[in-house]
Amino acid sequence: MKKFVLALICILMFSGMHGISESACIFTLINPSATDVALGLDSGTANIWNTSPLSVWSNPAKLGYHTGFAYGYSHDPWLEDSPWIDFDMYHQSSYISYGWNGIGILLPAPSAKNRWGTVMNYGEQEQTDEFGNVIGTFESYDACSKFALGINSLEFISNFITNENIRSLQYYRDLSIGFNYDIIHSDLATQGAGATPDSLSFIADAHSTGIGLIGRISPFNKMNALGGFCTLDITGGIYYLNPSKEEITYINDSDPLPWGTHSAFSGKFSLGLNIIQELDNENVRFFINNLFSIYYSQDNAQYGEKDEFNPSVWGEGIEYTFLDIFSIRKGQYVDREGEIVGDTKGYGLNLHYKDIIQFQYNKVTFPGGGLQYEQEKTDYLVKIDFLKAYELFR
Repeated sequence: MKKFVLALICILMFSGMHGISESACIFTLINPSATDVALGLDSGTANIWNTSPLSVWSNPAKLGYHTGFAYGYSHDPWLEDSPWIDFDMYHQSSYISYGWNGIGILLPAPSAKNRWGTVMNYGEQEQTDEFGNVIGTFESYDACSKFALGINSLEFISNFITNENIRSLQYYRDLSIGFNYDIIHSDLATQGAGATPDSLSFIADAHSTGIGLIGRISPFNKMNALGGFCTLDITGGIYYLNPSKEEITYINDSDPLPWGTHSAFSGKFSLGLNIIQELDNENVRFFINNLFSIYYSQDNAQYGEKDEFNPSVWGEGIEYTFLDIFSIRKGQYVDREGEIVGDTKGYGLNLHYKDIIQFQYNKVTFPGGGLQYEQEKTDYLVKIDFLKAYELFR
């Protein structure tokens, strides 16, 4: 089984990293959000503006910034153009989230293989015994159902405080905390000693947790309250993945699940013309008041114990968004020990109506890891704020 798992790992983007090459279920490190990936692959820890449920994978504290109901979906084909691979391999995620008054929750939605949340399908594998004889075939896959809760402390507390000075703090700064609980299922084809036609697979179940924090300051918000036309938000975040270092056990063989720390800082500058209030058309005024924004982020990740053979990896990226509709993203990812160094680039389309109904389409290309060619990822978001819809149409 070890040889089989390592063969799968070398296919994945994180194949060369020493810190996780001894871990099982490496698929749990694959970010399902095309927006976050476009900003440096291993990214999104402090990106509070990406409110897709898929982005919560980077940091559960981001749920403290979610409003309304949202559904996120991605289905990414892997290695379909590779001349060396002839089986169907894909990564699929499906999640819903709901946020209200600084509290957000994330729940898995139906995905593939009769599983909820995220599925990494490795396609049909040949099963062999210890002598290399083929004894059958089996379609192997891993799955993870992520549950998460996030609370934006200042926004939540302000709902119960009448003091305006304290309530106004949320406009200039806040702190969000989050927790996630992952249920992991692995169903792999048997290989080597012990593999028999009656033992079609290694099946194992495990769980993992994560804790995240995000802080924000907005130094220009007071000026904007007086009629300014630009905003600046600065965020910092940290995410502890599997801090208890849980393992997964196949029969009598236990392997550690990935564990480590993500940290990031980000900034977003927006320029509008909020002084133009005399326009009669509300939609036109909204577009003019959101001329463009620039977002920059740098993320660092450390998986396992840090030493000279396992340095941290990092990514950075920048995003330009025009009229809050079209975004262009570009970044780079650097993992020199794992020999995964390359550029990320993507774009996004954001359509919405009065902040009530929103649809997003995002696409990105990114370095493909061990086989060193580009991969593509796309995701979709549908978001509805039922409270605003009720107020508008009642």
